[in-house]
Amino acid sequence: MNSVRRCTLSLLLLIVLLSPMASARVLEEVFPQLSQSQIQVLLDGKMLQSQTLQGPIEQFAPSGSMAYHETIKASALNNAFSICAVTYIPYPEHMKTMDQEQRQVEIFNTIRSISTQEGLMYISHRAGNVPKVLIEKSWYLETPSSRKGLPDPVVPAVPKKETNYVFQRDSTFKSNVYRHEYTTNNDEIFLEVKNLETMRVFSIFAAVKPEQLAISMSTYQLEKGLVLYGIATIKDQKPVINILGYKVDLPSAFIRRVTALQNWFKEQFLK
Repeated sequence: MNSVRRCTLSLLLLIVLLSPMASARVLEEVFPQLSQSQIQVLLDGKMLQSQTLQGPIEQFAPSGSMAYHETIKASALNNAFSICAVTYIPYPEHMKTMDQEQRQVEIFNTIRSISTQEGLMYISHRAGNVPKVLIEKSWYLETPSSRKGLPDPVVPAVPKKETNYVFQRDSTFKSNVYRHEYTTNNDEIFLEVKNLETMRVFSIFAAVKPEQLAISMSTYQLEKGLVLYGIATIKDQKPVINILGYKVDLPSAFIRRVTALQNWFKEQFLK
């Protein structure tokens, strides 16, 4: 009888541990390597940023997440550098009564609403540290070679994996096609974006070859809010390139891009 009772208790404990609510955690648990002052920065609604050129960055990704493993992998690459940013967003009122699955659907549809990126602003160093439009055009494509725009997809349930193609024209690298690959679980939505075309400065000079840029964004559900993490990795390119006397600081350019994308998501998420 005792063995049956122990087996029953073990089964109940396993069910609890595997339930969606068991995965709901707090910032200190998913960021064990961050200091209390850094945790407070996140709680205050501010962003933490770092780059591999300055040291390890995996501590800024939620421990054990897909984003964490991607950061470890990116950090180990030779002839590459990465920048990252993380922020914490408390759930808006209408999400507080949702269960984890319902929130995940809304988060997934939000992160895929790329048409709303048109007009996205960022701080341009070249223009004198003033706001400037970053993304001018943004829409989905049926295939990488097509150019006809498709509407933002909306789904009633989150798939485990999904691949989409996106056309974007931005103020720095002009027109490019990207592949968006999503991988999801109960807690996390992990998006990896790769360039399928050479990214050029002034539409002429090659800055990043096809698939040498990977920008990833991860959303990770906690008990009372969402962790938003972004990382950009550039391979086989110097951090600073000189084009006709004009210096292009790639870490600076991409941290501003990741920051702009995080601000965009936060604005859409809180609507």
